[in-house]
Amino acid sequence: MAFQTQGSNLRALLVEDIKVNRMILSQMLRKFQVETTVVQNGKEAVELFLGGETFDIVLTDNLMPIMTGPEV
Repeated sequence: MAFQTQGSNLRALLVEDIKVNRMILSQMLRKFQVETTVVQNGKEAVELFLGGETFDIVLTDNLMPIMTGPEV
């Protein structure tokens, strides 16, 4: 499930299946006031792009269920 934080004009997509990693990385991005959308797997990330979402940077885990980082 995706969620967003308020921040600067920079937009990041964080794709991570491990909850603790998601929390830590999203807090780090929030500290730099980066608007962050977080999803749990590559399939959810692709669905966002197909829906027209755009991001300045994508941070993705390499090994995830459903669709890996390189597959995305």
